[in-house]
Amino acid sequence: MAGAFVRAVQAPASAAAVQAQVVIAVDTAYVAGAGGSSITAGIYLMDNQLNTGSTGEGSMTLHSVVPVGALIGYSAYPIDTGSGDTVVITGFSVIEGNVFGSPGYPIQQSAGYWIGQAMNIGSQTYKIQLRITAGSLRPTDYYVYTQAGLTAR
Repeated sequence: MAGAFVRAVQAPASAAAVQAQVVIAVDTAYVAGAGGSSITAGIYLMDNQLNTGSTGEGSMTLHSVVPVGALIGYSAYPIDTGSGDTVVITGFSVIEGNVFGSPGYPIQQSAGYWIGQAMNIGSQTYKIQLRITAGSLRPTDYYVYTQAGLTAR
């Protein structure tokens, strides 16, 4: 009888287990109209952690405050949902700090949803890359970054 190999695979976190939600709302018409120049408005980040000290709600530079161990969900949407434009998160890059660490670094759960975990006490600054597809006649992809901060206590 041949031996069996067993590999433990950690199940992805469910959205129900997520304590903090970060939502990114994008004015896709503004981004498309910028024509490749620097984006200084039109991207709005918010979370459900205002009561724990988050700052920058509704700006391009949200700073979330969460307890250590908290799961953080990320999603992005066009403000005008009837436009046919789409906004998806394509990745994250840490600029400074180590709150996520390797095991907590955000991973994609579905086409429009990512989950990360605050593994370490401290603060970090990171970028979220977005792919914005705008235009109905000739849809065009625009890749933009927005910067965010995270503090775990």
